[in-house]
Amino acid sequence: MAEQGQIPAFKMGSTWRFRQSDLDNWLENSRSGPTVSNVESLTPTIVPARSKWRKRKDSEEADVAIKKACRDHIESEIKSVGKEIFLVESFEEKFGKDVVKLVIDQLKKEKVLKESSHEGLGGEQVRVVMRRQ
Repeated sequence: MAEQGQIPAFKMGSTWRFRQSDLDNWLENSRSGPTVSNVESLTPTIVPARSKWRKRKDSEEADVAIKKACRDHIESEIKSVGKEIFLVESFEEKFGKDVVKLVIDQLKKEKVLKESSHEGLGGEQVRVVMRRQ
């Protein structure tokens, strides 16, 4: 094939020589099938199942992260907004009742907030928090 010029080669004396880069380019350019990057795998990729420990660990980390985000939000609202009283419901809309309850209980325990009920605009009782002084 080298003698017929079908493969890139050169003759040195009586020996045919081949350059790796020339052969690689020739192979790539004379390929008749699909390009390597477009070929689909014959078998589906199998993702290993997550262990119960990993699922539990991820869930615990997510719980910690959402509680921290909730706490940071409540504390920044209380410090930056020029109001004295904040509706608990507004925090619950963002983070859910369970998370807000845990965070507010912790902030009350640390004596950062106090919680009480006030009469809303429609006469109903609403839960509110305010900064402790």
